[in-house]
Amino acid sequence: MSKNIVVLGSINYDITASAERLPAKGETVVGFSVDMFGGGKGANQAVQAAQMGVPTAMIGQVGNDMQGGAVLEALKSKGIDCDRIHVSDTNRTGCASIYVDPNGDNMLVYAPGANHKITKEMIDAGKDVIADAAVFITQTEINLDAAMYGLKLAKEAGAITILNPAPAISLPDEIFPLVDFITPNETESEAYTGILRSEMPIEEWKTKTAEWFFSRGVKNLCITMGEKGAFYANKDEALSLPAFSIKAVDTTAAGDSFHGGLAYGLANGYDMKTCLQIGSACGALSAMTLGAQNSIQPQERVLSFLKEQGVNI
Repeated sequence: MSKNIVVLGSINYDITASAERLPAKGETVVGFSVDMFGGGKGANQAVQAAQMGVPTAMIGQVGNDMQGGAVLEALKSKGIDCDRIHVSDTNRTGCASIYVDPNGDNMLVYAPGANHKITKEMIDAGKDVIADAAVFITQTEINLDAAMYGLKLAKEAGAITILNPAPAISLPDEIFPLVDFITPNETESEAYTGILRSEMPIEEWKTKTAEWFFSRGVKNLCITMGEKGAFYANKDEALSLPAFSIKAVDTTAAGDSFHGGLAYGLANGYDMKTCLQIGSACGALSAMTLGAQNSIQPQERVLSFLKEQGVNI
């Protein structure tokens, strides 16, 4: 089995401002730092996969601007195959403005730019790496038609397909059978299903949510729940894993790091509990450092963190 990972996804230039608290509507809050980082859900996921030592290729688009050049170089520096990232002369690089408080909570405004103009031709240019992929990941931070087309090609190629449905948008029923793993967070899950955690005991909520996704053709559900851990289910089993106890500094890329770790585990054929533990460790370590890609830790640190937590891989 190939261990390659392919990510079709968003590539952003992040501007992160830190302050003692997040602003209210119409309010100006004095901050104590502003930093610029490479970001975007797809790019972050690719960085984590590559940092775990897996050959990782990215398909996407940036603008022919200063920000595009910066994020492209950042991805290359992490060892990611960027040969199938298109540089557009007509669309700006995606950009996110992020505000972070001392608890690691954040607010974010995202301008997708080139991320929402990915064409089938750009994805076709990546057919060679998709054909060799063990795991294929995409998100809804890019245009939906591109995500669906990529999932279709990956499914035909025999890759394990992961859809990170973030942000929550309206999804057509025909996308679900293309998805082996769907990975919303708690809020996104509620947005898709209409099943609210606040209206029932948590175990009932998990069961009903899983049934909703299974009835639409998804084989595996994984809900990331922040400090409450992660929930996984297929039609034969269900697992609830607690989160690792950490002091969060910035959760911006924590969910993306989880996905990179999950993909690494799946590509290496680990059992689901181990895959979830690896993903959770990646997310926890990312949350302990300010920023997106710069907060993502290498395999050696992830494995040592797991060992510190009593988990041996």
